[in-house]
Amino acid sequence: MNLNFLKGKFNKKDLLAVLVIAVVPVLIENIRDLFYQVGPVLEPNLRIVYACMGFLYSLIITSSLYFGCLTVFHFMNEKFPWNEKPVKRLVIQFFLLFSYATFVQFVVLLLFSLSPLYSDINTDSKFFFENIFFGNTITLIVSILVEGVYFFRRWKESLLLAERMKRENLVSQLNSLKTQLDPHFLFNSLNVLSTLIKKDPEKAEQFIADFAKVYRYVLDVKDEMVVTLSSELKFLESYTALQKIRFGDALQLKVNINPRPMTLYLPPLCLQELVSNAVKHNEVSKEKPLVVEIFNKGDILVVRNNLQRRNEPENSTQLGLENIRKRYSLLSGQKPMFEIREESFVVELPLLEIESE
Repeated sequence: MNLNFLKGKFNKKDLLAVLVIAVVPVLIENIRDLFYQVGPVLEPNLRIVYACMGFLYSLIITSSLYFGCLTVFHFMNEKFPWNEKPVKRLVIQFFLLFSYATFVQFVVLLLFSLSPLYSDINTDSKFFFENIFFGNTITLIVSILVEGVYFFRRWKESLLLAERMKRENLVSQLNSLKTQLDPHFLFNSLNVLSTLIKKDPEKAEQFIADFAKVYRYVLDVKDEMVVTLSSELKFLESYTALQKIRFGDALQLKVNINPRPMTLYLPPLCLQELVSNAVKHNEVSKEKPLVVEIFNKGDILVVRNNLQRRNEPENSTQLGLENIRKRYSLLSGQKPMFEIREESFVVELPLLEIESE
């Protein structure tokens, strides 16, 4: 159903609709007379004349009601929107529709009743009442259909708008979280660099060179909501190599992942944040090496490190883990898990499946 009338516009489809609506009752009437002789037997020429008159009457009534009523709809949408005064709109709209439809049908019926072809038809008050009642019934049905289609489209548009606003809000929140994480990564790395400069200037220079390569990945994923596990593990390997400049074999990374999860997704920099968190809060030395294990249980990625807390614990802002938790809550209904198990700190990250659009 064409709803351009809501904008005060009509097109070829409206004209086609009027023609189809006008010709259908005439065809039905003539087919009925052809197979079931209801009225008097007419000569072929006279039958054609009556058919043409019937079509002309139907066309005038249909076009008058169609365009007139749609104009009323447009007027009501402009002056009395549904969201402002719906009861007032309903009363005025149906009063205008039925007043207009009754007047138009009465005038057209009166003009046609004066035709010589209608001399044999009893055009009394019953004739006028029955025809106008039928026309008004059709007007009521069409009005309900039109308003139904209009409300359905408005409802659909409101859903799309709500979904778009929800997505825009989601993107905004995720971007906000990522802007928190990038400086956090940079701050942690500068802390490492500061320590190396004091202890081993040569390693500090190597750290700076490798850090530039690693930070490129951070810049590459800054606009991404999620990344594949395979790309995140490649970055983690580079990041761990960077940390080994400082810790050597005292920091060990063990990865054991089945092939399928490699194509699943997770928020970027999650694994780096977990390794950084493990290094920050645990002793890392040749005597007590820090072992970070990464493996999967189905579509759950497990990151586990042995607990060996520092004698002088680092100040913790809890930014990294909280950032991961918030990003997961925005991206899916699944939640990461953080807990201590048997002298180990264990993190379980759900791997996400992203539907292609």
